[in-house]
Amino acid sequence: MKLLFTPKLRFLIISLNLLAISAFAQKQSVKGTIKDKVTGELLPGVTVLIENTQLATQTDFDGNFELKNITEGTYNIVVKLISYKQLVIKNYTVNANSTPISVDLESDVKELTGFDVTATRVTNTEKAVMMEIKSAEQVVSGVSSQQIAKTQDRSASDVIKRVPGVSIIDGRFVMVRGLSERYNAVLLNGVLTPSSEADRKSFSFDIIPSGALDRLLIYKTGAPELPGEFAGGVIKVYTKNTSDNNSLSVALSNSFRVGTTGNDFYYNQKYASDILGFGFKNRALPYGFPNSLNNVKDETKLEEFAKKLPNNWTSQVKTAAPDQRLNAMFTKTIKGRRITANNTSSINYSNTNESVEMKNYNYNAYDLVEKSSDTIYNYTDNRYTNQVRFGALHNWAFIIDSRNKIEFKNIFNQIASDQSILRTGENFEEGFDVQNYAYRYTNRTIYNGQLNGNHEFNGGNSTLNWATAFSKAWGKEPDFKRLRTVRNIGTDDAYKVIIAPGASTLDAGRFYSQLNEKVITASTDYEQKISLKNSEIVPKLRAGFYVEKKDRDFSARWMSYGKSVRFNESILEQPLEQLFSSENINATNGFTVKEGTNPSDSYTAANMLTAAYVGTSIPFSEKINLSGGVRIENNIQKLKSNSYTGKPIGVYNPIFRVLPSLNFAYNFNEKNLVRLAYAQTLNRPEFRELAPFSYYDFSTNTVLYGNNDLKTPTIHNIDARYEIYPSASEMISVGMFYKKFINPIEMFFVPGTGSGGTRNFTFGNAEQATSIGAELEVRKSLVNLSENKFIQNFSVVANASYIVSEVKLGTNAVGQNPNRPMMGQSPYIINTGLYFDDADNKIQFNILYNVIGKRLYAVGTVGNPDIYEMPRNIVDLNVSKGFGKHFEVKLGVQDLFNQATSFIQDSDANGKLNSNDEQIMKYKVGQYVTLGVNYKL
Repeated sequence: MKLLFTPKLRFLIISLNLLAISAFAQKQSVKGTIKDKVTGELLPGVTVLIENTQLATQTDFDGNFELKNITEGTYNIVVKLISYKQLVIKNYTVNANSTPISVDLESDVKELTGFDVTATRVTNTEKAVMMEIKSAEQVVSGVSSQQIAKTQDRSASDVIKRVPGVSIIDGRFVMVRGLSERYNAVLLNGVLTPSSEADRKSFSFDIIPSGALDRLLIYKTGAPELPGEFAGGVIKVYTKNTSDNNSLSVALSNSFRVGTTGNDFYYNQKYASDILGFGFKNRALPYGFPNSLNNVKDETKLEEFAKKLPNNWTSQVKTAAPDQRLNAMFTKTIKGRRITANNTSSINYSNTNESVEMKNYNYNAYDLVEKSSDTIYNYTDNRYTNQVRFGALHNWAFIIDSRNKIEFKNIFNQIASDQSILRTGENFEEGFDVQNYAYRYTNRTIYNGQLNGNHEFNGGNSTLNWATAFSKAWGKEPDFKRLRTVRNIGTDDAYKVIIAPGASTLDAGRFYSQLNEKVITASTDYEQKISLKNSEIVPKLRAGFYVEKKDRDFSARWMSYGKSVRFNESILEQPLEQLFSSENINATNGFTVKEGTNPSDSYTAANMLTAAYVGTSIPFSEKINLSGGVRIENNIQKLKSNSYTGKPIGVYNPIFRVLPSLNFAYNFNEKNLVRLAYAQTLNRPEFRELAPFSYYDFSTNTVLYGNNDLKTPTIHNIDARYEIYPSASEMISVGMFYKKFINPIEMFFVPGTGSGGTRNFTFGNAEQATSIGAELEVRKSLVNLSENKFIQNFSVVANASYIVSEVKLGTNAVGQNPNRPMMGQSPYIINTGLYFDDADNKIQFNILYNVIGKRLYAVGTVGNPDIYEMPRNIVDLNVSKGFGKHFEVKLGVQDLFNQATSFIQDSDANGKLNSNDEQIMKYKVGQYVTLGVNYKL
């Protein structure tokens, strides 16, 4: 044993231990705090790195950072954040006695002699949105324009589906937590939006281009200051904020859609004004056309008016060109002696084509013995859609000082859709082969102008925000034409046009409608911080009001060609381009025109909402915060129309509600918190749901009309969520929610109506419904998981929702499945994205995935089973590369797998979809490839 501990060996052991201790001691940490130089505000999400190494980190929500495992020595430390000037601390010595770093970052604004520099808060970065989510008193999810820019999303409807628990219907209507669009409130820059849709209680998100968005937030729990009419979420859409930089950017792109671009594209008559989406003027009824043909008793005059209608019942063909898009954005700062004015203006334009082959089926009642249903019809619809969008954004901010700002925001959008449907197939119930045609042009216009102010008093302890706004929406559908031609099944006979004995919307019919809606709003929000002696706790008191006056006028008119008394049947054998020519229109042996407009085809409506609230936010300690209050809403809804027979219908619907809400947050520490919330909300019927107006949809062969006896649903909402913030740009959250609906409104089949496979729908109240769900969201950067710089450039965004709902119909369950989910409810929603961002080489890449579970598309009744929309896996790929200071090239592929959109009916009514159930509709839209160039000055 003595040999083991010789003096030399002992010296060697001691030396090795001292060397190990010395090596360990040489690994040090650098700590520090980053603030805004002008405002003194602590800055989260600032990148701090050691130059020429892989060591990097970011500041937390309090502006603090720590760089670990640094070998002692002298380094250059780089500090950088978007919209701030990069700062380099040169020759900083790292050792055991290193002094903590305190840095004041300067806003990246060029100073002008003789002028004051006024800083504005950055709101559109991922870190800024994450900060807003964390500091919110409610459960909030959101997406920033910085994240939007990494995708090829073209409109707000594309963007919002990236948010947890959100899915899209018909490409533009938002569902939150699986609840239909009627259960969501939409605020555009803080003001409730009008609807440009005649048949929807919803804001159409496709009217806002993604490039105009600053950020998009969804509040999933209630608060006194939020609207009381929601159950899914309050969606706050913010357009581009003012910028401190003078800039001009122009983006051009061309897109190729597989199955459309380069192929034959069929269309109805075109006009020069279509290029900007104003073609409704050319398709309107001729000048001097009478208000009703029923009032024209002179047959000569009637013939004269009929000949004025354009003979445009055929389609033309061209080769579909690539889709074209243009976006230009301009920002300008004008500095005065007392006021700084910031302007952000943009214009956007797109002209796109889409051709789709749709399989369309309908069936008779399910045969329990044969385990199948007889087919009513089997159609193939070739649908060709050209869409033109033109929009403009013009925003001003007048910054008086750091505590007073007035903004004037304007957004205008014009969207026109020109659609042709060419239908072929067999109608087995009627015994015909069919060749049918539908030509539809729709126009939607929306303008929103806002003037608002933000003011702070008493050293920032008092804040006053006010807003006034005017919104106008127009919806026009001029000359929607539908025509059927048939022949006996299995023959080579010529197709003959069907002319109905009376006026018809389906057979040689022409339909015209217009919707005008204007909304005037005013609101004020006041908050007062209360300072307590010898305490760092600062409670807040809040109060405010909201007033909204909404007026809508809707009118529809339709007519069709009919046979005169001694009609010449040989006319029906003429080609379509000659059939309705002037030569064939007369009161003796040709066509005449019959008015079909009913008293129920128009309505006027008004809504007056007056709301006031009081609330408080009480931080009982650094860890506990309780907020809540009461919102009072008084709403008076009016509608005037007539029944089909002309009987006056009047709706006077005063609704007064007291809506309490409560939000509780417990912060375990800086990075972990839990939220609990309760809110009572409501869901008022929409004008369209009350109006008796009946509308026929050629594409789906359905008829929809309203119900003026609808009740107003009440909703109880409970939420719980646990949130983890590893860094300023990262979040992990898991949450659960429960909702109970009393008298929920749903759309359902009307039993015993329709013929030839036509389905009739209306609206009604169920007794009650429940919705229970869980949500998971992850936003994680790989910067701290590896020292490899390539891996550090990756980040992951993923969210998923699982939802179970059940409707109790009570006495209304006539012929319906009593155990079904709520209409439009998806049992699960999954969104994931893998992002790569190499700022040094200006390379970005991402792959995105989205899927929703099967959802109830149409509620069935006797002889009409429930119809479900099936899941579809959507994968998008995007890559961009910057060149120099000004150029960027983007390449994207959307819907890579091009899976079919499919609707299946539960034929055997067992609540499950299996081999016995049958296809109702199926189609593919094709992969979409976009190549774009962005130039920025």
